[in-house]
Amino acid sequence: MMAIIIFSLFFLCNSFAYADAVSISMGGTAPDFTLVSVEGKSVSLSEYKDKIVVLVYWKPGHKRSLLALEDANDIHGKYQRKGVEVIGLTAEADKKDEIIKLLEDKKISFPVLIDSDRNVYGDYGVRVYPSTVVINRDGKLAYDIPGHAVTYKVALEGYIRYLLKEVDEEELKNIISPEKEVKDKSLLEAERRYNLALRFADSNLVDQAIDAAERSLEARPDFMKSHLLLGFLFIEIKEADKAVDEFNKALELDPGSKDAQTGLGSAYNLKGDADKAIEFLTPAILANPYPQKAYYQLGRAYELKDDKDSAAEMYRKALEKILKKHVLPSSISRCR
Repeated sequence: MMAIIIFSLFFLCNSFAYADAVSISMGGTAPDFTLVSVEGKSVSLSEYKDKIVVLVYWKPGHKRSLLALEDANDIHGKYQRKGVEVIGLTAEADKKDEIIKLLEDKKISFPVLIDSDRNVYGDYGVRVYPSTVVINRDGKLAYDIPGHAVTYKVALEGYIRYLLKEVDEEELKNIISPEKEVKDKSLLEAERRYNLALRFADSNLVDQAIDAAERSLEARPDFMKSHLLLGFLFIEIKEADKAVDEFNKALELDPGSKDAQTGLGSAYNLKGDADKAIEFLTPAILANPYPQKAYYQLGRAYELKDDKDSAAEMYRKALEKILKKHVLPSSISRCR
């Protein structure tokens, strides 16, 4: 995130810079294209001459892409009458029906074009999903935003207001600064330390992972992912009571969290309380697309109760889920 902010400030003082979201240079002419929308209408970038154009290259089924579409849609509705247009682009030609339904559900007001041959993808050198570029009235690339961070909408609106001459350079700097909102700053810090904790956990550096997760919660006590991660880390070092405390805090933030319920069941297994473990693990399986860990812990709970048949059945179900999905139930499950 800091790289994005530093880049944005740097571009204000330089007429020629390199982009982060795409590989072509900022300040250069945006490559023209003509594509067909999901509704079957032919659309060319050149049709938007003298407009400020926002291009959002996204991927269906990708959470951050959908968030970018929603934010861009809000901005489109707010600034279209001032000469701002938004175009969505995707290469997923085989998901046309899914895309149409999504656009209807989200009430997306701008055209979404199918880049079936990935020509725009290649011409712009898209590096990440989503990738957003802002083109000024002269057809030049003015700004880009890689991905979808918590400051995405604020930054995008700031860039547009600057191009509309509603704010000056100093005001734009203040708009896109992460210190503008203390809440955003603390969230960024919590996310950064959480990701660091995950890397430590992946390397089996449990003590360092616990320290990073605790520091994440110092930045944002309501950062649920760190409560979950910390709970599983405490299980790793056999600190069942501390794990129970973290999972309970996670459930306070999200009473329906399947990961928190699975974690509580795991912690009570560690404490030797099979009945309590079963109480939390059974609902953890319901409506959970990846309940492997919950099935496994249920197996352990039934073993504690000396119910070998039920234990074997739970282990069998856990194995079936693993073989069918080939995925982990959540990022937390990397803490083995």
